[in-house]
Amino acid sequence: MLKIACILIASIAEALAVSSTGMVFNSISSEERGVGLHADYLAACNSTSRCQKQGMYCWEGVCQCPPNKAPIMLRGELRCREIVQIKRISTIEDHPWVISNASCLSSEKAVAKSSCRHSPCYSGILVDLLRSADEDGKFLDNCTITKVSSVGRFKSGAWTNNSIMDHLAGNV
Repeated sequence: MLKIACILIASIAEALAVSSTGMVFNSISSEERGVGLHADYLAACNSTSRCQKQGMYCWEGVCQCPPNKAPIMLRGELRCREIVQIKRISTIEDHPWVISNASCLSSEKAVAKSSCRHSPCYSGILVDLLRSADEDGKFLDNCTITKVSSVGRFKSGAWTNNSIMDHLAGNV
């Protein structure tokens, strides 16, 4: 389980690193820019300069990705891609990575108890990282969290019921 947690942390950290590495500004000042010059990602731009990266545009004086797109590194090149919405998360309680509040999960009053973004029923390092990344990317719209009992075992041609592998196989 720790290995899965480390992979998830590395993936989220890599996604967050794209936005921080993109904050290197072009050394050419806005006065030196002329018509046809290309600005780098997150560099200052104006109506006479174009953004260098394909799919980026000048908005509020900065070269950036359009709304509903996020910067990603693909084969060493920065590109704008559609933000992929996460629809379902299956989790096992594993302190300090994922902590579930049993009284919250059993409560009928908790309206948003299965919401990835707003659930008071889950906390922990991975949940905090996921929510922090969502603040920038907004990829948790209509996402639900489901607590499962195990990672799963493959027996007689099927995965254990109520396991992460069962959820991944689409049997839920």
